[in-house]
Amino acid sequence: MRARRSRPLRARRAILACALLGSAAARGQPGETTAEGALYVRTDTDSTTVVAPRAHVRHELAGVKTGIDVVYTADVWTSASVDIRTAATERVTEQRDELNLGLDRALADDHARIGIAYRFSHEPDFLSHAVALRGAYETPSRNTTLDARVFASVDAIGRAEDALFEERATGVGAWLGLSQLLDRDTVLQLAYELRARLGYQASPYRFVALDSPGLCTPAATWCVPEVLPRARHRNAWVVGLRRALHRRVSLGASYRFYVDTWALRSHTPLVDLAVSPARDVWLWLRYRGYFQSGASFYRARYQLGDDLRFVTRDRELSSMFSHRAELVLRYQRALGDRGARALSLGALLGGA
Repeated sequence: MRARRSRPLRARRAILACALLGSAAARGQPGETTAEGALYVRTDTDSTTVVAPRAHVRHELAGVKTGIDVVYTADVWTSASVDIRTAATERVTEQRDELNLGLDRALADDHARIGIAYRFSHEPDFLSHAVALRGAYETPSRNTTLDARVFASVDAIGRAEDALFEERATGVGAWLGLSQLLDRDTVLQLAYELRARLGYQASPYRFVALDSPGLCTPAATWCVPEVLPRARHRNAWVVGLRRALHRRVSLGASYRFYVDTWALRSHTPLVDLAVSPARDVWLWLRYRGYFQSGASFYRARYQLGDDLRFVTRDRELSSMFSHRAELVLRYQRALGDRGARALSLGALLGGA
């Protein structure tokens, strides 16, 4: 039921428990295998709970500067409704299983790295295959890093208890990033992303009332399935700056501008302060603003005389804004004399 999920706009709480076995570093020594396990639990005030275990194993091949990654993630989602914003249904529980396989190789005296990845994702009514290619280069001075990715996906969308419903969608995209060290305490980051998606874009569980406001109720004159354009092209630009104010304090800020072919535009400023009050303990205080214009075809109420080629009840396509604040706490402790194991615990409290 992937199409009906929406990002929460209310208060939420999250607890992250993570146990790391093997090396805590992102890459181990040649011939070494590292393993990582994590459990993420999130609840929010719209009666939604997410439990997401994650397991990651990486092996460094000896002598060839090549690494292999295997990542498994489950996402157990429980909500008061199949579409918490637009549909009043019975309480639902669903599980998504995802498997990621990756292969990467270091080149040019470790200044460059190339990689390929495959992702398989399965839900009771959603199946997705995706591939990605990545390349990264760091200058010999180690002051500048370029990172590029291209990716493609093929999705099959179904509907629970409806064996005849079957839709498909394909997506392609590219991402380009630049990190530049301006001085010993300041880093600048720039990024651009292009995405295109063709095929089914609506939610199979969302219906739209015509000639009446609100949900599809017996009072609605007409009630039709949601229909969205079958092509969408997206562009996003990001600029970010981070500066160390102290060896235990840093301040970051970023701005993202987004535009797509549905005439939707958004502005996203973000500011965060990171503080380490004690050894192994980090605190983050974050603010995120979001300001969005509506899609060209979105209407709060559709009349029978309107252009009804596209109709939606998805409020994330409406004109909207939000302000969100988060407090994040993380504790990480090396275990054993050599630090080959680590335990990480975290908690997040946020509201919008």
